[in-house]
Amino acid sequence: MSYETALALGVSLGVTIAVLAASMAQAKAAVAAMEAIARQPDMAGNVRGLLLLTLALIESLVIYCLIVFFTLQGKLAPVAEMIQSHVGR
Repeated sequence: MSYETALALGVSLGVTIAVLAASMAQAKAAVAAMEAIARQPDMAGNVRGLLLLTLALIESLVIYCLIVFFTLQGKLAPVAEMIQSHVGR
């Protein structure tokens, strides 16, 4: 597998895998928070605040992955030109 192929696969699958993992983590955090609120309704305010903090931290990891995606996407432009030159032969 060439470098260009590996880069294209990494760019296409990297964000997808990160978003899937983050969505599962957010779902688990939300379920745990709802169970905690159901057990102790008087702690709902504290649990809600911790849930929002946790969701923000999980989402920040996806944003970092998105930044890496755009960085690698910029390196794929020469690859597209190379493919176009091979097709044009």
